[in-house]
Amino acid sequence: MNIRHTVALAVMALQGLSAQAADFSVGSGTLKDGATIGADFYWNQFGCSGKNLMPDLSWKDAPAGTKSFAVTFYDKDAPTGSGFWHWVAYDIPASVTSLPGGVHGSPLPAGAIEGNTDLGQPGFFGPCPPVGREHHYVYTV
Repeated sequence: MNIRHTVALAVMALQGLSAQAADFSVGSGTLKDGATIGADFYWNQFGCSGKNLMPDLSWKDAPAGTKSFAVTFYDKDAPTGSGFWHWVAYDIPASVTSLPGGVHGSPLPAGAIEGNTDLGQPGFFGPCPPVGREHHYVYTV
């Protein structure tokens, strides 16, 4: 069985700040842009047997005046007609430039908030697409 789950690391910038945000970048030591996601990051539900580990994320060169960050994890190929939100976090302080990952749940700094996912509750849950289907996942800061 050859299943391909790829990840994209994306940057979201406000239009008015686009010139200042040109250098803003997102990275991860455990995920590579366009690469297959490792099994440890899979959710442990609905036929998947991963550890539901959150990957580390880091970002740099945010636009001047940034007040906070939001991070999302989205499956754009989920068969819902609108994709599927696996994780939403916001009000991450502007002084924060990384999340450590490697843990169950989300390692959020004080003051940050998790929003509801498409499961109708807050929290992080890893990928678990149907067998035989290619899915593309996007982390956006």
